[in-house]
Amino acid sequence: MSTFYRLSIALIPISVVLGCCLCLLFLIETKLVYPAPQGGNAVADDFSADECFFDAEDGTRLHAWYFGRPDAERAMVFFHGNGDCIETCGPRVGELAEALNANVLIFDYRGYGKSAGNPVERGVVQDGVAAVDWFCERTGLTSDEVVFFGYSIGGGVAIQVAKQRPPQAFVIVASFSSLVDVAADLLPWLPVRVLMQNRYDSEKTLASMDIPLYQIHGAQDRLVPLRLAKRLFAAASATQKQLTVVPDKGHNDLNLSEFFPSIEAFLNDLTP
Repeated sequence: MSTFYRLSIALIPISVVLGCCLCLLFLIETKLVYPAPQGGNAVADDFSADECFFDAEDGTRLHAWYFGRPDAERAMVFFHGNGDCIETCGPRVGELAEALNANVLIFDYRGYGKSAGNPVERGVVQDGVAAVDWFCERTGLTSDEVVFFGYSIGGGVAIQVAKQRPPQAFVIVASFSSLVDVAADLLPWLPVRVLMQNRYDSEKTLASMDIPLYQIHGAQDRLVPLRLAKRLFAAASATQKQLTVVPDKGHNDLNLSEFFPSIEAFLNDLTP
C-alpha cells in the first residue's frame, strides 16, 4: 500500500467532517442572516407613501415605498434590518420623513416582502444600488446629496453600496464592524471567518472613505456587542463623525424618534 493511498484513506474522515461543517454553516447562515419576513396586509397608503417597483442590475424585481414631501430639505434612503421589511418599518420611516422634512425611500431586499429573488450579499448590495439610483432619478439628486440610513445589517448594506454610490453622510444604527465578527461572537465553534459567504466588511470599507458618520448603538446590545460598533467607529476615516451610546438599550429596543433632533443637528453641521 503506497504512502499516498494511506494518506488519502486517512483524509476521508476529515473531508467528511469538513463537508458536514460547510453544509451546516450554509444552512445556519442563510436562516440567521436573512430570515426574510413577508409582511402582512399593510399598504403604502396606510402611511401616506407611494408604492413603487424597480429592477436590480440582474433583473430582480424590487418593492419599495417612497415618502415624498413637497418642500423637502433632505433626502434619505433607509436600509432596514434583516428581521424587518417595509411594512414593519413603515411607521418609523414615516416619522423620520416628517421629523427631518425629508424625502425617504425604504425598499425590501430580494426575498423580502414583495421583492423577488433570494438574498445573498452580492445581490442585496445590487438591490441597494438600484434603490439609490431609482431614488436619485425620482428626486433629481445625485447620491452625494443623499443620506444613507442603515439599521443593523442595513448598515452593512449601506456601507457596501457606498463603494459604488457615495452618499452625503451615513446614519448607522445598531450595526457592526463586519458580519463575520458578529457570527464569530455568536458561533465560536464554527469556522465562520473562513467559510461565511455574507461578510459585509464595514470596518474595512469605512476606513477607505471620508464620508460623515453619525452612529447610534445600545450598550446592552447582545446581538451586536458594543465593542464591534466601537471598532467600526474607530476605523472610519471620516473627519466628521459622532458615536452616541445609549446605556440602557439593546439591539431591538432603540427608539429612533428620540434621536431625530441629534441626527438633524449632525446633518445641519456638515461641512459643505
